[in-house]
Formats: sequence, C-alpha cells, structure tokens
Amino acid sequence: MFRRHLRDLQIAIPCDVELIAGEASPLAQPVRSGAIHFGNRFAIQPMEGWDGTADGRPTELTFRRWRRFGASGAKLIWGGEAVAVSHDGRANPNQLAINKHARIDLYKLREALVAEHQRSIGSVANLMVGLQLTHSGRYSRPNFKDRLEPRISTGTRYWTRDLAFPTTTRY
Repeated sequence: MFRRHLRDLQIAIPCDVELIAGEASPLAQPVRSGAIHFGNRFAIQPMEGWDGTADGRPTELTFRRWRRFGASGAKLIWGGEAVAVSHDGRANPNQLAINKHARIDLYKLREALVAEHQRSIGSVANLMVGLQLTHSGRYSRPNFKDRLEPRISTGTRYWTRDLAFPTTTRY
C-alpha cells in the first residue's frame, strides 16, 4: 500500500518489499563507532515532559516515562529528558532543572530506567543513557506558562532572530 502510494505521487523512495522483524531486523543490529557500542538502532530522543515540580524536580509521571524508556528495548536513550541548566532557562514551569536536588533526582531517574530495562529486556549490556542540557534563552517561561521571561547573554544578538521574534526586553 505504501509503495503504491509513493508511485501514485511519483515519489522515488527505495524501500523493502518485505519488513524484516525480530532479531534479523536491521534495527535490531548493534552499532559500533570506535569505542562506542549500542546494542541496537533504536533510540529515545530528549523531550520535555512538562511534568516536573515548580522547583524543577521529577514527579511520578516523570519516573513512569523513564521506566517506559527502559522497557522499550532501545539501547540509546539520547537524553531521556531536556533538563534546563538553571531555573531561569526553563522552557516551561514544569521542566526539570539543575538545582540542589538534581544529582540525586537524576541518579534515581537513571536507576529506574536501568532497572526496568534489565527486568524487561534481560540485560543492560550496551545500554547508553544520556541527558540533554538546555537553556531556553529568549523563549524561557520558568514561572508562568503564558509569559515569556527571556534570559539572554548580553553579547548574544542575532538580527535575523530579533526580526522574527521581537522582544521589548533589554539585555
């Protein structure tokens, strides 16, 4: 059906006639690059869950999402969360942030993910878990969902971005 749809639209995208599933699937094959080795080609991309506390800590919803990442079977968790490097750099008031609790909170999130991966998959071999650190700059909304509170370095001005996203804030 998909190939027919491509043909009808005159789009040339090569694709297999038959989907290979299970351990023979190309996506199930390991990836090696120098000293880095992932157990398969499935990856979890960073996301902002919008479910942290007002002070940037994870909630049970955050832990549930990370346990599900672990159960997924993906061997690369490429920043299971987009974590703000400071309170004022948060994209929303419920984004996780680096703060005095971050070390233990992030440790517990990682442990929950790894334990669920072990339980569901049977092995944590070649599992890599990372973290995306962010600062939302002019798009920061650390305290209110409906109000920008931009924080930008004084030396960082981009005329094209200023035209596209004007702000009255002085830096």
